[in-house]
Amino acid sequence: MKAPSGGPALLLVNPTSGRGRGLKLWEETAGALHAAGFTPVVHITESLQEATDRARAAAAGSLVAVLGGDGFLGAAAAGARDSGAILLPLAGGRGNDTIRRLGLDLDPVKTVNNMGQLVVREMDLGLVNGRAYFGVANVGFDGLANEYGNSARINLGPFVYLYGGLKAFLQWRNVTFTLGVDGVESTVPGWFVAVGNVGQYGGGLHICPQAKVDDGLLDVVSLGKATILGVALTFVRSYRGTHLRQENIGFTRGREITISASKPLNIYADGEKVGALPATIGIAPAAVKVLVPVGSQVFG
Repeated sequence: MKAPSGGPALLLVNPTSGRGRGLKLWEETAGALHAAGFTPVVHITESLQEATDRARAAAAGSLVAVLGGDGFLGAAAAGARDSGAILLPLAGGRGNDTIRRLGLDLDPVKTVNNMGQLVVREMDLGLVNGRAYFGVANVGFDGLANEYGNSARINLGPFVYLYGGLKAFLQWRNVTFTLGVDGVESTVPGWFVAVGNVGQYGGGLHICPQAKVDDGLLDVVSLGKATILGVALTFVRSYRGTHLRQENIGFTRGREITISASKPLNIYADGEKVGALPATIGIAPAAVKVLVPVGSQVFG
């Protein structure tokens, strides 16, 4: 299906993601939409819930351009799932992992200008305790690193997650996860569990490198017992997606995943804290219409 060529459009802007990147870029982005034949209505949102509500109220088949980070995009997707609107992801965050993985440009104005080269595809949507996400749900050491990264006082761009990881090393102690995949339960003593749909997070970590967004499945990757050096090497290898070869990496796929742990931990989805374990993660197949490049690598 070809991209919309004009008409009403909604531009959702997150004013806080990317340390105000959306606020700096929304006017130029709105101008590009207008030049492309759209009549954009701009909403600078006050919360993720507002992004969901606005996308839910959009007309079926209309364009909803989303200028923010991964969590903001997931929030808009939750609303577009109900309305049938078409999402245009625009890079307005720090890591912009979902946009990178989809193959979209990191310049939102260029993305709008090149919209005629994009196509509409249906993407699966992950659900953590009912909360929608596109990229990765994660718990464990990397969740703690995410907390530290989000609280960084200086703008490190995608390297903010490396900073968070180094700081988390000083505090992490191995825990045991209880992991259920489509009713088959196992215990995983180790460092993290990641459940991927798009499969990339943390400013370029291909933690679930084989994930596809149209297969109706979630990829589950876990890291078992390892030294601190071993954990660091795992994350370095994940930039290339080669960590799945490690003996202490667990990998499987499923439609419903349950996670609990031997100590209190929070679970994250697209960099946003969802809440404390235990958690149930499911998938809504072909739930959202999204504009992507023709050869996007995350489709089967």
